[in-house]
Amino acid sequence: MEIYNRQQNGYIEVWLTNREQQEVDRSELTQQILSNVTSKKYKVIFFLSGSENMLKCTENLILHNLK
Repeated sequence: MEIYNRQQNGYIEVWLTNREQQEVDRSELTQQILSNVTSKKYKVIFFLSGSENMLKCTENLILHNLK
């Protein structure tokens, strides 16, 4: 898990692997993160690892965008 404080932009990023997605309660983690910030005007944004092949998906995305 990686957490990046982007409070100057109004949000906090949380990056989770597939395994962490199964182990972590995102609602509870959100509450815990927001309890540590001075203002409640922040969003917690989760980035979740997918189950597909990243190289193939990236290649398909680039090819699609080149059309």
